[in-house]
Amino acid sequence: MSWAESFGIERISRSVRNWSLRRFPQRRRVTLTQNRIYILPSAAGLGFILLLLTLLLLAINYENNLAYGLTFLLVSLFILSIIQTYANLAGLEVNALSGHPCYAGEHAGFTVELRAAKGRDHEQLVLRWENGTPLTLDLTDQRVAQVDLACPAPRRGWLYPGALKLETHFPLGLFRAWTWLDTGLRALVYPRPIPCRAPDTAGGDGALDARRRLVQGVEDFHGFSRYENGVSLHQIAWKVYARGQGLHVKQYAGTASEEVWLDWAHWPASNEEERLSGICYWALELTQREQPYGLRLPGLTLAPASGESHRLRVMRALALFGQEQ
Repeated sequence: MSWAESFGIERISRSVRNWSLRRFPQRRRVTLTQNRIYILPSAAGLGFILLLLTLLLLAINYENNLAYGLTFLLVSLFILSIIQTYANLAGLEVNALSGHPCYAGEHAGFTVELRAAKGRDHEQLVLRWENGTPLTLDLTDQRVAQVDLACPAPRRGWLYPGALKLETHFPLGLFRAWTWLDTGLRALVYPRPIPCRAPDTAGGDGALDARRRLVQGVEDFHGFSRYENGVSLHQIAWKVYARGQGLHVKQYAGTASEEVWLDWAHWPASNEEERLSGICYWALELTQREQPYGLRLPGLTLAPASGESHRLRVMRALALFGQEQ
């Protein structure tokens, strides 16, 4: 059992957290005032209180003025520490800006802006989500700072990081001042892309290996054809004509991809998440190849297209499949 559990600090902190979140509505921008800041002795503070009691008992027992003077000096330092620790959070403005998408199994990032109170420095500020990684920063020379706070994203869908905890032990570590903020931020978590073999046919006549068909163009030399009236002289194969083989025209061909469909019904996977992970992998692969593709899910069809906006629509559909209509 830790010292916090033995003294009931964690239980008190959880109670204050729940009460604080019920007390204040969800807001993106908050300025910390006295009704939002809570303060309790830290482990060092509890040890310091024990030291003060010991010194006081010694001073009383031995009637030693020097011991009295030292005790009262340390009590004054203790009281000043309360004021300074509280002031390190007071007036600080917190603005929750946005959440950033990620893939399942990664850490989602959430951007939070801190703005210092006028004429005041804020040092050793620690920010973290309930299950996230803590981040420490100072607001001294710079008055505004934007930070990205990470939070684990174990599964696809909307990720709500929970309440934001902001705390400090500055300046002496004898007290811990903190607050809980319900920001309402969320981030979209895509299925984890897992490399897999694509089905032989992904719907219609288009194979997922992006089979090509020739179209008229000016990319690659394709062969010769008989000369017809009206053809540009630049297209005539003069070397062939010089060999006495008659007039021929050089033909060039470009390539155009047949339509590709990422079809839920044709995907070779045993369960829902594996299907979504495989489709997600191929959506990213086809986007990188600049190959137009469509998506078929139960209850949803996205026509073949390409580009970043199409990729985002597809990834959103995969992330929220089965979770929202």
